[in-house]
Amino acid sequence: MILPHALRLSLAAVAMLSIAAIAVPSAAAEISGPCSATINGQNVKNQGTGAFASPITVENDAIVPVAMSAAGQISHLKIQIQFAGISWTVRDKPSHGNSWSSDVKVKNYAKYGVGLYKVIGSSSGGVSCSGSALVKVKGNPLTTVAGIVGLVATLLGLGGIGGAVMTTMRAGAIGIGRSVGGLVAGLIAGLGLAILMQQYAIMYPTPTAAIASVGLGGLFGIGLTIIGKAVGAAHIAVPD
Repeated sequence: MILPHALRLSLAAVAMLSIAAIAVPSAAAEISGPCSATINGQNVKNQGTGAFASPITVENDAIVPVAMSAAGQISHLKIQIQFAGISWTVRDKPSHGNSWSSDVKVKNYAKYGVGLYKVIGSSSGGVSCSGSALVKVKGNPLTTVAGIVGLVATLLGLGGIGGAVMTTMRAGAIGIGRSVGGLVAGLIAGLGLAILMQQYAIMYPTPTAAIASVGLGGLFGIGLTIIGKAVGAAHIAVPD
C-alpha cells in the first residue's frame, strides 16, 4: 500500500508532535519572588503543574479561601485560570498592603465542568511575584457541559474510526478518503478522551499533553484503518 505523499507527511508530522509532547518533562511549579500563597489552606509552593501532578482538591459547591502574602507592598494582583494553555482572568485589580485574601465560590469559575484546572497568581508593584498550582474540582463530569462534550466527541470519533475500518475491510483497499476519514475520526476521539481525562482528574491537559492525546488518537485511527485494509485484502484473496 502506498499512501499519498501529502498524507504521509501529515502522519509524520502528527507522530513527531506526539512523540515530542510525550518526551517533554512536566514542569514543577515554584513561587517566584519573596511571596507565599495558599489555596484551601494548602501551600502552593512546590505544587506541580504537570499533566499528572497531584492537585489541591476542592468541592464544586465549596467556598474556598485563597491567600497571598509578600515581603513588601502588593499594589496589583492578577489571578488567572488556565486550561490546555488557554488562560482567562478572574481577578485583575489594585491591592493594598503586603497580603491579600478572598473566599472564592468555585461554581463561579468552574461553570462548565469539573476536573483539573491550573490557577496562576501574580502580583506587581513594590514586590513582583508569581505562582501556580493545579486544582481539582470534584463532581460528576457527566452532569457538566464539558464532560458531555468530551463523551460525545469520543463516541463520534470511535464511531468514525469503526466506519472507516469496516468500509476499508469490505473494499480490501485503502483510499485517500478512508485514510483521511480514519485520521480525522482518531483526532476527534483523542480530543474527546483528553477532555474526559481532564474532567475525571486523570490528566491535566498541558499543551504538550493535549497535543499527545489528539495526535495519538489520529495515529490510532489511521492505524486501525490500515489494519482493516490488510484484513479485507486477505479475505478477498482467499475466497470462501
